[in-house]
Amino acid sequence: MTSGLVFSLFFLFAYAYIAIAHKKRGVAIWVAVSLAIVFSFIFGCFAGWSELGSIAGGINFSVLLIFSGILLIAEVLIETGVPGYLAGHIVTRSKDFGHAAIYLCILSSVISVFVENVATVMIVAPIALEVAKKLKANPVVLLIGIAVASNLQGTATLVGDPPSMILAAAENMDFNDFFFMDGKPGIFFAVQLGAIASFFVLRRLLKKDSRPLPEVTIPEVSSWFPALILAGVILGLAVLSFFFPGVGIEAGLLCISGGGIAVAWHALFRRGYLGNRGRGNHGNRRATNILKEFDWDTLFLLAGIFFMVGALEEMGVMRMVGVFLASVSGNSPFLAFLIVVVSAVVLSAFIDNVPYVTAMIPVTHAIAQTLGESGGSHYYLTFGLLIGACLGGNISPVGAAANIVSVSVLRKNGFKVSFMDFVRVGLPFTIAATAVGAAFIWFVWGP
Repeated sequence: MTSGLVFSLFFLFAYAYIAIAHKKRGVAIWVAVSLAIVFSFIFGCFAGWSELGSIAGGINFSVLLIFSGILLIAEVLIETGVPGYLAGHIVTRSKDFGHAAIYLCILSSVISVFVENVATVMIVAPIALEVAKKLKANPVVLLIGIAVASNLQGTATLVGDPPSMILAAAENMDFNDFFFMDGKPGIFFAVQLGAIASFFVLRRLLKKDSRPLPEVTIPEVSSWFPALILAGVILGLAVLSFFFPGVGIEAGLLCISGGGIAVAWHALFRRGYLGNRGRGNHGNRRATNILKEFDWDTLFLLAGIFFMVGALEEMGVMRMVGVFLASVSGNSPFLAFLIVVVSAVVLSAFIDNVPYVTAMIPVTHAIAQTLGESGGSHYYLTFGLLIGACLGGNISPVGAAANIVSVSVLRKNGFKVSFMDFVRVGLPFTIAATAVGAAFIWFVWGP
């Protein structure tokens, strides 16, 4: 038995657990890593400590720091009431409930460009529920729309979603490369075209309700300072891109520094040391609670997936899969592209896109090598993978964490949501967004 086979089996076991569970995923992947090492030693195919050390060195700490920093800033931003304030004002300025619903979905997509998708849903959902309750309207389609819209735009930038960070690290892309790369329009524009197409789907579903809007409670903003921190970090990433291409440690340190400043500011501001004179409700969580409630599980999952996929790549497993998929496509770049995109859409409807994207990027590289492509000519495959995996999660209620949260919020408020209720919104939304976004990738980046 080879080490590649041992690691592959334990990776599949961990992947199966990750696909059906939503807790302790980080623990599961590291347990799989440990067992793979132990069993490879037992079967006499141990790779050696030096090789494992080299694989561990491939864990991209820059991505982990970017993820942590942006998430901390977002948590503090929520405490200030800024996103809820924007949502409230959008509703009060809308013509009727149908228009307000569309605008809330658009706001959700805009916020998720810079804020983690689950946090985005938790920001916008309370305003949407308040309006629906006062009108005695069913908010199911609206909250599903908010969730899928947040998942869509999280793909557009480096800081929007972990899969984008993972792709950037693998392809040595920086913040600006998501907009323009090698003189061509990047992923950002593919997402925007997909968003335009998919929002016609939401418009058809949501704009039918022309009832006038009730009065809505608009949260006060206790401070705009965290919003300035976020803006400063985003600007800093754009500037760093000119001096340090790719996802380097500099970008990670900038983001985690921004997160640290935001949490420290929150602790001092909440105690009244920085001029807080009771403006608005500054949230109920202390800085220590924010750190305790931090998404440590996803952080450890990312690190574990980096290690496991690095091991499989080092052992030649990913290349074997890539060669097989290239042969299935008949060595046709277009068919290979379709296989990558369609399989990503279908599988991501039911499994987490973080491990899927991490595992498949080396496979797309192997496909490109088999097709004889070199340099940047393979980007259409990795970009198509990101589009398919991130948008495919919108099909089902278990395809993305934001979907799970939106369904949970609805059920806590007494609204039943079946699997098919979600699919009736998510499937047409996903087909429209993915078809247009993938077509853009092919015509701009295809060979």
